Amino acid sequence: MRVLIAGCGDVGSVLAVSLLKDGHVVYGLKRDTSSLPEGVLPVQADLTNPESLSNLPQQIDSLVFMPTPSSRDQAGYEAIFVQGWKNLWAGLKQPPMRTILVSSTAVYGESQGGVVNEETPPGPTGFNGKVLLQMEQLAAACTDELVIVRISGIYGPGRERLIRQAASEGLEVQHNPPFYTNRIHRDDAAAALKHLLELERPQTLYVATDNNPAPRYEVVEWLAKAQGKSSPTPLNDEHAASGKRVNNQRLRDSGFKLSYPDYRAGYGAVLKQRAG
Repeated sequence: MRVLIAGCGDVGSVLAVSLLKDGHVVYGLKRDTSSLPEGVLPVQADLTNPESLSNLPQQIDSLVFMPTPSSRDQAGYEAIFVQGWKNLWAGLKQPPMRTILVSSTAVYGESQGGVVNEETPPGPTGFNGKVLLQMEQLAAACTDELVIVRISGIYGPGRERLIRQAASEGLEVQHNPPFYTNRIHRDDAAAALKHLLELERPQTLYVATDNNPAPRYEVVEWLAKAQGKSSPTPLNDEHAASGKRVNNQRLRDSGFKLSYPDYRAGYGAVLKQRAG
């Protein structure tokens, strides 16, 4: 299988290495290809610049679209996810047999602690979710061979902000009502994408998250104690939002098994690695 990973960053590099080990040919598209893993065929291009996309591979079997915005504002999101998608699709020599489009659980509007899954109608409230939903709709209009993957918050090596926060003094975290959070370890996110690339008859939409939506306070308190720090100060505000709980049953039913099924397993591995 010849796979083009458009936006071959952190998760994409883990995916690329796994695909290479199985004997696949992997192209990695980035503005700066110097950090691509060994064996990945570099495609130096800028998705926001159509002229840079004139030398895409002649033939690919599968496309994974997972770029990162250059800025975390609406303009940055629209440039890479909307215009970037249009530019890449126009630059392809021929449509791939399967396209994996990486989106986010931010497309869901639930904020009162309810459960969401693939059957839940999207209703984004933030610009990020709105732009990503627009990207999903654009891609669906381009190809029938599309698998959309809405990924929750990714953590892992190099993505340790919550670990650092939990170790800081004077941290205050909402406790009641609980604010639910959803996450997935970087390696599981990459493995889920590989699984859906290779699945014989995938459905058109999956959410990728671990098995345990958990209150933010619970996660931060666990991380603090694991680092020998004091628990955060609990905040109680009966009017505060409660987030959402993302259910990954469809992905598991497709045969996928997480290496890190909950935050304890995943963050435990990260902390162990940090300790050397």
